[in-house]
Amino acid sequence: MAKAKQNKGSKDILYRLVMAVMAVCVPLAAYFCDYVYYVVQSDVFKFLAQLQGNDSDTGETYDSVSIHRFVQDYLPLFGESTDGAGGMSEVLAPVKPAMISLAVFFVLAIVLAVVIFFFSCFSKKKVVPICLSAGGILSMIGVYISFHYIAVPFLDGTINLGSFSSNSILSAILPYLASVSQLRLTTGYFLMLFLFLGMALWASANKLIEIGDKPKSVKKNA
Repeated sequence: MAKAKQNKGSKDILYRLVMAVMAVCVPLAAYFCDYVYYVVQSDVFKFLAQLQGNDSDTGETYDSVSIHRFVQDYLPLFGESTDGAGGMSEVLAPVKPAMISLAVFFVLAIVLAVVIFFFSCFSKKKVVPICLSAGGILSMIGVYISFHYIAVPFLDGTINLGSFSSNSILSAILPYLASVSQLRLTTGYFLMLFLFLGMALWASANKLIEIGDKPKSVKKNA
């Protein structure tokens, strides 16, 4: 009997530890991992490279941006110009509802991960973490759909690179020089999604084991 209790206690500790670690990894992945991947295509740069004999240059420039990098490198640039915020708001007006939707789902996913962490630390119950993990998966689906509606205007040219320039000449020329050919979610998003999937499966598996370990009631003969 003592061995059974000890074995059950060690299982609970392992379950809670794994859940807590996965829950902590969600906000870490959200902030530090590359989250958005983009490719800028320039036929002009490709043509210039071919003139120089470089046929391997496709004229593509690609990079990934994490929230950490955005906060450190890009956010200060918006505050340097007095009209930056107003101009940026005007440019991004077509995707503002999608951006708000993305922010809501993203923050909700982080909050759910934090709740799962504390629940794993202080409770042995598994049904609530399963439900919270399922909510996290749905939140990540919401992030994906919202980002799709943000990306479409950039890819179809509704919002072009010239839109972000206050210089009228550059604003007119840039769309012909380069365009965004790819804009998609990358590592950070998929890590968050897989972590929520992992938590849901881990909690569900442990719940099934818990149900299987319960002694069956023996019916008394009348």
